[in-house]
Amino acid sequence: MSSLRLLLGLIPATSKIEQAEKALKDEFEKLHLFEKSETLSRYLKLDDLVNSSAFIEKRKEIESLRYRDSAEYDREKEFNSLQKSKDIVLYFRTVSGSMLRQFRELDGSKKIKDFEYLENFIGSNAFRQKQKMKPITFKDSDEYRKFLEYKSLKSDPEIKAYYKALRKKKNPSKPKVVEKFEELGRYVQSQEFLTKKNMKPVTFKDTEEYKKLLEYKRVKNSPEIREYYKFRDSKEYANFLDTDGSSRLARYNELKEYVAGQEFREMKSYLLDRKRFEKTEMFREAEEYKKLKKNEDIIWYFKVKDSDKFDELRNKELVFTDDFNGDRLDTGKWLTNFYWGEKLLKDRYSVGNDLQAYTEKENFEVRNSILRIQTKPHKVTGKVWSATEGFRTKEFSYTSGLINSGNSFRQKYGIFSAKIRLGNPSARNNFWMLAGKITPHIDICRTSGGKVWADYISGKDGIARSAISSKFASGFYIYTLEWTKESLVWKINGEEFFRQTTDVPQEPMYVLLAGGLEKPISGSTSMEIDWVRVYQFK
Repeated sequence: MSSLRLLLGLIPATSKIEQAEKALKDEFEKLHLFEKSETLSRYLKLDDLVNSSAFIEKRKEIESLRYRDSAEYDREKEFNSLQKSKDIVLYFRTVSGSMLRQFRELDGSKKIKDFEYLENFIGSNAFRQKQKMKPITFKDSDEYRKFLEYKSLKSDPEIKAYYKALRKKKNPSKPKVVEKFEELGRYVQSQEFLTKKNMKPVTFKDTEEYKKLLEYKRVKNSPEIREYYKFRDSKEYANFLDTDGSSRLARYNELKEYVAGQEFREMKSYLLDRKRFEKTEMFREAEEYKKLKKNEDIIWYFKVKDSDKFDELRNKELVFTDDFNGDRLDTGKWLTNFYWGEKLLKDRYSVGNDLQAYTEKENFEVRNSILRIQTKPHKVTGKVWSATEGFRTKEFSYTSGLINSGNSFRQKYGIFSAKIRLGNPSARNNFWMLAGKITPHIDICRTSGGKVWADYISGKDGIARSAISSKFASGFYIYTLEWTKESLVWKINGEEFFRQTTDVPQEPMYVLLAGGLEKPISGSTSMEIDWVRVYQFK
């Protein structure tokens, strides 16, 4: 039963339907192409990356870094502390100064050894005793003792007796004591004795020890020695000895080398840089992701991809189509005869009360992507078939054309659609479907008796049909049959105008398009087909 909208002629314009369908298909194709695009692939990859917990945690980690919280800061702080410490400062002042160098040049030298020998000598007990000596006069000498011995012998009776006898010109033998006396006499008369007798008193200053004392004092008071021992006994040198080779100095040198290194400088610069994240590959990826997220195609894609906008297209697949874009009929798709006439009779025939004979190509014209099936006056002899009489010869006054896909395409269930201008509503121009036999027979649309019809002949319950206004024959309209297991639904420009839910065909069928006449007309008429499309439900 026709809808009120059909009766009022309020169905959508064919051009708008096609524009909308083309726009939807183009957008759906765009969706498919975009799904394979580098842009979407990159976005999805970045979306997974940037929104991953690992990326988020790593970003937080980088952005939260502070130099004061780093090991680098602790090491630099330790280095600065060591660098300013008194012992380290004094150590390097000592190392770079001249005192240590001069000290090292003297240390262990002959000068130092000689000085320390004198110092040890001066500090010895023997020297101290020598230093306390009383002045030595002639009376303290061996010479004086010999002089006293001489004087003593001079009064010796034996000696006196000897010389007395000698004076009496006796020739006495000389006793040893006289010999000793004479020897001493000669000695005390000698220049050596006289010099000794006249000697000045000998004091400490006249000794070798005193000379060594003077040498010691001279050397000790020399700037070189004074500086040597002053430095040796200084806190500076003590600090040098404590610091040199120490673990503390080793740590200082280790840290000095570390903070001067390229790795430390780069890390410090990195940690002090408040924009450090902006210089990472992660930031570039995040920015690229942010930019892509605002990309119009990305926004559009996620808006439509899971919507129901394309359900109509997703739920069907185009399996047979002809847009008649060539300059002749595609005989790989279409037979220009009834299927059984081609397969069994090998000849063309008409049916029942047809006033037209079907030709092979004379009544077809393909131009500007339109197939025109022309019905025109033309006397010919041909065959006609009826259920009661079978085939017989008949004289026809008209010719027309018929095409079918019985040889190339058949399908059970689906959407069968064509954009057609049916033409003269009093002619019999038809878009219909057949199976292997005469029935089931489905007229998706046909003209007859001044109307546009939809018919279903199941072969069981007779004929079910519906008619709509003849005005739908004069322009291009999209006629559609939606065939499911449970129903047949006829539509024109998307508006349902007939439905059948009993005895629904359950076998593959093929499509036919044909012109024809049931009653004579003046002149010729034609049916124009822009396209034919068959979809399979997914």
